[in-house]
Amino acid sequence: MQPALRKLKILEAIVDLYISTGEPVGSKTLCDGLDFSVSSATVRNDMAELSEMGFLSQPHTSSGRVPTNLGYRVYIDKLMDKKPVSPREQGVIRDSLLLHSDAPEHLLSEAAQILSDITGFVAAVTSPPADGTFIKRVKFVRTGRHTAMVVLITSTGMVKNRLFRCDFLITDEILELFDTAINDRLCGTMLADVTPAFIQSAAVSLGELSMLVPNTLIAIHDAAKDAATMNIALEGQSNLLFLPEFSFESARRTVDFLNRTSELIRLLNETDVSTQVLIGEETKTPELAEASVITSRYNVADICSGAIAVIGPIRMNYSKTIANAEYLANIVGTMLSELLNT
Repeated sequence: MQPALRKLKILEAIVDLYISTGEPVGSKTLCDGLDFSVSSATVRNDMAELSEMGFLSQPHTSSGRVPTNLGYRVYIDKLMDKKPVSPREQGVIRDSLLLHSDAPEHLLSEAAQILSDITGFVAAVTSPPADGTFIKRVKFVRTGRHTAMVVLITSTGMVKNRLFRCDFLITDEILELFDTAINDRLCGTMLADVTPAFIQSAAVSLGELSMLVPNTLIAIHDAAKDAATMNIALEGQSNLLFLPEFSFESARRTVDFLNRTSELIRLLNETDVSTQVLIGEETKTPELAEASVITSRYNVADICSGAIAVIGPIRMNYSKTIANAEYLANIVGTMLSELLNT
């Protein structure tokens, strides 16, 4: 075996062992686990050279080696064998998602919960962008004598609700009148166009009915504004507090960043590649310096639409975690495409 190839195999074995045990890897342990014959002296020399090259570090003088972030990068890009999700695991995931496939928001939220449960880390799922999204339907539901709910349904399947109140008695006949007039005026309108000026124009176009619907139109505006905002489902933040790789302070800083929704969405949507792994400083986010972020994109109707991500410690089972994220991204994209075509 060529020296360069041998060193890569040794690096691969060290990363696998360290991920599995969490303990620095010594030369004796490494020799016992290698699938090729080599002397312990050669292994020690190779480990020393890998350390000089920046792929390994030695936490203590007498201890074994652990991978550096650069070592993990080489492992992920060149050495790792991705373990596929088993048919049994696929069935469990699919069945759980099907129970929540009545609306995109429910599906994305369940996907985040499943991924967090599987990995034991934080999982995040972003909604499709609102670009090109329009109002598909507006429905009304009476909730009281003077109150009702606007249910706004978009072309991407998002459903947003807002309550409104009227000074007069709300009847089913009045809501039917609202339904016809407002859908005639608003259906097909781009969410980005539902501005205060547009709402004022819509009110004027309704003629005498405009005296009855000001609160209704305000509720529609608020629902449309909410639907136009990219949302994120986030699960498992508390998991970080129980991971040995994170100190309490480090976990707190990471959770603080995760709760800054706009920054997290921007990080997850920085790339269009199907799967991306950012390790520590590669995230360009100080709060994630001790974390890795695995992001897998999902497609709706063959268009890249959102991201499914795992945020966890740098020492993680990348092979399994990447496979789970990619499988969930694939099935979520398929289910969303089917849901929007029904």
